[in-house]
Amino acid sequence: MQNSAINWTDHTFNPWEGCTKCSPGCKNCYAEAINKRCLREKINNWGKGAPRKQQSAQYWEQPLAWDRKAAKAGVRPRVFCASTADWADDEAPAGVREKLFELIKQTPNLDWLLLTKRATNIEKYLPKDWDKGYPNVWLGVSVENKTNGLPRIDTLREIPAVCRFLSCEPLLEDLGKVDLTGIHWVIVGGETGKKDVRSMNVGWAQSLIRQCKEQKVAPWFKQLGKLPLDLKGESLFVMNDRKRSPNGENWDAWPEELAHLRVREIPHFSQTDPAAVEASLVELAKGLDGERAAKELQLRAKLLAVDGQLFLKRAEKASIVKGYYDLYLPLKKWSAFCRAVNLPRRTGYDLLEAERGAEAMRAKSAQSGKKEKPKITPQVVAEMVNKTVSRLLKGLSPENRHEAIKLIRDVIDAESKAPKEGGEMALHVVKKDTAPLVPMAA
Repeated sequence: MQNSAINWTDHTFNPWEGCTKCSPGCKNCYAEAINKRCLREKINNWGKGAPRKQQSAQYWEQPLAWDRKAAKAGVRPRVFCASTADWADDEAPAGVREKLFELIKQTPNLDWLLLTKRATNIEKYLPKDWDKGYPNVWLGVSVENKTNGLPRIDTLREIPAVCRFLSCEPLLEDLGKVDLTGIHWVIVGGETGKKDVRSMNVGWAQSLIRQCKEQKVAPWFKQLGKLPLDLKGESLFVMNDRKRSPNGENWDAWPEELAHLRVREIPHFSQTDPAAVEASLVELAKGLDGERAAKELQLRAKLLAVDGQLFLKRAEKASIVKGYYDLYLPLKKWSAFCRAVNLPRRTGYDLLEAERGAEAMRAKSAQSGKKEKPKITPQVVAEMVNKTVSRLLKGLSPENRHEAIKLIRDVIDAESKAPKEGGEMALHVVKKDTAPLVPMAA
C-alpha cells in the first residue's frame, strides 16, 4: 500500500495475506480482523493449514513504481513487509518468498523492513546470496514481552544485516534491562483494537526509550495505545477532537508530562563502503589549492568518522555536507561529491536546509547575547522617582504627607552616604519613632 497509515513507514507490501498466531502479541491481530471483514469468498486465510491469499500481478508492480519515483526524487522510502503476513512463515505459498527477494533486488532505492515473530526461521529463509545482508533490507523482530520477545533479540543480533530493528508493539509488560547490542532501531507502542485491548504503562515505554538513548539506539515511540496507563498504573485519558483517542498516536494531544516521550528517530547509516568513499573523495580533491585542500582534508576526516557510525545525529552530518557544498559548488563539483558519497541530491539539499536553519538560530542567539542593556537617562530616573513618590504619598493626610516626605529624605540621605560595592547603592531602612501614617478620609 502506498502512503501507509503506519507512522514509521512510507509504504506497506504484503507478498501474501494470512498467518498463524504464534505468541501473546498475536492475540488481537488486526490483520486477521481485516482479512475476515474483506473476504470475498468464504475461505479463511488465518491459522495452521489455512491457504494464504496470493496477490495479483498488478500488485507486484507497485514497488517498481515506488522505486522509479524514489530514484527521480533522490529519496529512500521505507517499505514495511509484511503488515498482513509474516515473511518467515513456514506456510508461505510456494515460490512467493523467493519472488519477494528478487523484487527487493530490483528496487535498490527502497529500504525494505522485514519484520517477523519467527526469529528462528530468519536464517532458514534468507536467500542464498544474502552474505552480509542486502544493502536495502532491514531485519526486525517483534518484542512484546520478556518470555517470547527477548530471546528473539539474541537470535536477531547474530544475523548479518545493515540495520536490525525491534517492534515492541504491543508492549505488554516492562521488559526490564534490555541488551541492545547490535540493534539500531526500536519501535515502541501500545495495543489498539475494538475489544479486549491490553493496556501499556507509559513507564515501560519510558524505560525502553531511556535505554535506547544510553546505548545510542534510535527510538521511535509510535503510539500510547487505546487504553494507556500512567506511571501510577491509573488510566490515562488522551483526547483527540473532543473524543478519546483510539490509539494515542497524535502526540500533540498527549499530556505535557509525557513531552519527553515525543521521540521518533530514524537510524542513519552509511550504505557505502568507507574505503570506496575515501578513494572517491581523494580523487575529487585533486587540484585543490593549499587552503581548500586543507579544508577538504578536515571535512573528509569528519565525514568518514561520522559515516562509520551506524547511529549519528542529523545535525552533525548536515554541518559536514554544508562544508562540502561551500567548498565544491563554486568549482562545479557539488554533484560529483554527492555521487562520491552515495548521497541522493534531494537528501543533500534537505541537509543543507537544516544546517542553514541551525546557522540562523546560532547567529540569532549570538546577536541576542551581545545586546547591550538600554541606558537609563536622567529623564527616565526622574520619571521613575516621581511615579514612586506619588504612589507612596497618595491617600495620605497633609500632616502624614509631610512626615512621609521627611522619611523619604532621610532614606535618600543614608543611601548617598553608603554606596554598595560596584557603584550601586545599598538599601538602608531608617527607623524613626513616628506615629503611624493614616490615609486621608475619603
